[in-house]
Amino acid sequence: MKIIYRYILSELIQPFLFGVFAFTSIFIGSDVLRRLAGLMMDYGASLWTVIQLFFLSLPQIIIFTFPMSMLLATLLAFGRLSGDSEITALRAGGISFTKLIIPVLIVAFLVSGLTVLLSDTLVPFSIQVYEDLVWEIRQGEQRPTTQENLRISPVDSDTGRLDFVLVADKFDGATQTLEGVSWQDFEDGELVTIIQAKKAVWLEEQWQFIDGKIYQIEDDGRVPQTEFERLNMQDKITRDPGDVSRSGTDPDEMTLAELREHIGQMEEEGRDVSELLITYHQRYAVPFASFIFAIVGAPLGLKPNRSGSSIGLGLSIIVVFIYYVLMTVGSALGQAGTVAPWLGAWLQNIVFAGVGIWLLAKKH
Repeated sequence: MKIIYRYILSELIQPFLFGVFAFTSIFIGSDVLRRLAGLMMDYGASLWTVIQLFFLSLPQIIIFTFPMSMLLATLLAFGRLSGDSEITALRAGGISFTKLIIPVLIVAFLVSGLTVLLSDTLVPFSIQVYEDLVWEIRQGEQRPTTQENLRISPVDSDTGRLDFVLVADKFDGATQTLEGVSWQDFEDGELVTIIQAKKAVWLEEQWQFIDGKIYQIEDDGRVPQTEFERLNMQDKITRDPGDVSRSGTDPDEMTLAELREHIGQMEEEGRDVSELLITYHQRYAVPFASFIFAIVGAPLGLKPNRSGSSIGLGLSIIVVFIYYVLMTVGSALGQAGTVAPWLGAWLQNIVFAGVGIWLLAKKH
């Protein structure tokens, strides 16, 4: 059995690598090269910078081409084995089709795991560096680390009312400083304290307000005032500079852990996080498509007259097109609240898994 498994895997590797190259080339030719050429012609980007941008574009493309390539490889491998009657001979020898696809499913699962790992490490880093370079090309300066008109307003989970409101004119991520900062404390929905300061600095693992005033709101409406030069806010503000900075960061530039924490903070502020939740779940769902496509591709590859590479490539494109149509529909339903965000993100995988299992049952 081990010899048969090695033989099937040898049939799988070559078309998989071919698929990675072919689908990546399609993405590069249809989008990446056009954008890079525009940067050279419109902004005078140097050849070295364009080369860097080219390679920085590859990780986020490969995330999508791996599932496509696994589908193509499965179709071509089983199509070739079926076309040469090798599948028939193996099944006549007492080896079921279910056993024949076990090595393919194992490889597909490993590819899915590798894709999740890349999407959580290399992809966010490459996107961030790519955007930094593009900003520098277009603006002639480094991408700013500042945010204007910052506002953080979490809700108390026990009462469902405002916990506090933090407002700042500007946040500088490089110096970890808030400028023109105001903090308003609420109890049972009622404003009880206002603290205003010229700036707040992150020192010794806490925010320290510099040069400000404290206003205590009393029941009779009086507002006593206290001035201070430095005030520690350790027990009042739990968000560190990384949390503050993430509020202005694109989700694609975050790792899964950072995105999960960002979603939690947005939920604390009572914001709609459906889109973010869909993005989070798709970071798992899209890589897992490699495994799903292997389930679908194996029985489809056994259909008559499908051993040719051109037919296999065409069928792959059709299946992938349907997959991404379903993914778009699922995302729209999730954002609209028609279905849960996780279901919207995984809808296409659920549908294709059902189809694949049905096809496998027919071939059993």
